Amino acid sequence: MTTLSRGASALFGGLPTVFWLLFCGQLVNRFGGVVLPFLVFYLGGRGYAPTEIATVMAVYGLSGLAGQALGGYLADRFGRRITLVGGLLSTAACLTMIGLAGNLAWLVASAAALGLAGDVYRPAASALVAEMTPAEQRPKAFGLMHWAFNVGAALSGAVAGLLLAHGYWILVVLDAATSVTFAVIVAVGVPRDRPSPRRRRERIGYAGAVRDRLLLGVVALIALGLTLYTQVRIGLPLELTADGLPPSLFGLLITLNAALVVIFQPIAVAWLSRFRRLPVLGLSMALLGAGLALSGPATEPWQYVVTVALWSAGEIGMAAFEVTVIADITPDGSHGTYQAMFGWADAISRFGGPIAGAALFGVSALWAACAAGGVLCAVLAFALLPAFTRRTTSPSPPPATVVAATEEAVHRSS
Repeated sequence: MTTLSRGASALFGGLPTVFWLLFCGQLVNRFGGVVLPFLVFYLGGRGYAPTEIATVMAVYGLSGLAGQALGGYLADRFGRRITLVGGLLSTAACLTMIGLAGNLAWLVASAAALGLAGDVYRPAASALVAEMTPAEQRPKAFGLMHWAFNVGAALSGAVAGLLLAHGYWILVVLDAATSVTFAVIVAVGVPRDRPSPRRRRERIGYAGAVRDRLLLGVVALIALGLTLYTQVRIGLPLELTADGLPPSLFGLLITLNAALVVIFQPIAVAWLSRFRRLPVLGLSMALLGAGLALSGPATEPWQYVVTVALWSAGEIGMAAFEVTVIADITPDGSHGTYQAMFGWADAISRFGGPIAGAALFGVSALWAACAAGGVLCAVLAFALLPAFTRRTTSPSPPPATVVAATEEAVHRSS
């Protein structure tokens, strides 16, 4: 029992109460995240044409870019708690608008509002985790947040299919209710954190963030890694279809991926945390690229199972360290802004990944590009390491000094 307790402490101990509140909120909110996954089926059932459905989804995705930027600004300017609560309540309202929408124009407007509101809370949540968690515990914290996301997704997938048979409105109510529940958890459990006037003056806004060359390099690295990961949803189904394998196999592979993450992520992150973070991130992306590249020569279901095991291992390392390295290089008071830059990398990959994947698959170059992209990620991570090390090992200077010193350091190492 003592050994078991020590093991549980190593995997889950040392994290503040605020983190566990956000963890529970993430778990609840992701469990209820059922409207968007089934929106295409819902709109198709109502008789909307494929081009109209694509318009709704594209508007949602593009407005999410603005949502990340707005969320980062609000979190640093007015505080993480109020941004989280406001963003989550706004998300619930926008979900209700989609359920009530009676024509295409209303649907497009509702999708734009949901894309904007639905991403507002994300930079604030990541900023809270980064600020409230000791630096040495950040990989564990962000890894567990990803773990909660996967647990919630696995549960919601099983429940949503059953609920959908009784009407799409049930999904809308569930999704909106879990957003409100997350907002209540934050409002009750997270302390007020309105920044002081001095802190607001010293924070780095987007004008300063885009001059931080180390930040831009890390964001480019993450965007490339996430673009590779989008091929799980784009390239892998295309390859399975080309091999004459049924869609049900794709569902089983995605379920296997979620199971591997849920079972192994806490253990893997505890072990990986002993190593330098940026190299772990780059090598995880290389493993992701290699696992995806093997989808090309795979032809049998068991071969695809092997590839899933490989790229799932890469995903585990990415999920724990991609947000962590952003937090490590963030000046005090600017976590919302810097985490929003991470959100932009995610949004860019979601927008550009499907386009690049489909185009490269059409010329039989996708899987070679995945392998090359993984290698490039590792190379870029090691190229950024000297500047990253200087930033994270030196005493914390004033925000403006951080940006200027990083520009000079990156210039020297390039």
